[in-house]
Parts: sequence; C-alpha cells; structure tokens
Amino acid sequence: MKNWSGHLVLDENFQWNSLQSIFPKMWEIVSSLTKQGSEEVQYDQLYLHLNMVEINRNRKPIGYIRDGAKFRMIFPVGRKEIIIFRGMLSDKIREVTERVGELLRINKIPFSIEWDKMLLYSIRSRR
Repeated sequence: MKNWSGHLVLDENFQWNSLQSIFPKMWEIVSSLTKQGSEEVQYDQLYLHLNMVEINRNRKPIGYIRDGAKFRMIFPVGRKEIIIFRGMLSDKIREVTERVGELLRINKIPFSIEWDKMLLYSIRSRR
C-alpha cells in the first residue's frame, strides 16, 4: 500500500533523551535511502551531531530534512511525534516507518503508528 507519511505518535510521558542510543540508527535508516556525494555525507554527519546535542539536552531534535532527500524525518512543533515523509505516494513509507518503529519497540518506547495524517495529504485527497 502506498502512503504519503507515517506517524510514530509517542506517549505523553516520553522524554526526548530516551532516543540517545537509537537516534543514530533511526538517522541511518532514513538517510541510507538517499544517494549521497562526499559533501552530502559531511552535511549529514554535522546534522546528526546537532540532533544528538538536542537529544542529550532532552529537547526535540531537528530531524532529517535535507533538501533533495527522498525521505525526511520530521519532528512537528507542539507534538511528541516522528513523521516519516516523502513528497509523493510511496510504498517505501510503510517500510521505513515500521523499521524506525521497530527500534522504538526494541527500546521499550511506547508509541502508536498512524498513516497519512499530514495536512498536505488531506488537501490533495480533497481534489
């Protein structure tokens, strides 16, 4: 099934620093699907470091939002949620979301999965 986005909705009591051990693996799942040159790899390493600084301070990370990336990992403002997004319908959204969800499950972080809850999807579906 093709989806626009996968939403990993985290528990209300979730603390961002609980992602310390698994965030680099989450990052790798999302970033590995984008072909990268050497400059882009350095960019990704820098942004991974900046995300880890935020997580270590128990703050919401920036996410994987690089221009031109096939997939993005978004942390929306005001919600404890991780969104895996691609700018078009894709059968890979489900796979990537479930792989990230498996990391959360292994580390006993409570969450639920929802699909296609972004405003962009609801606007396009009304057309």
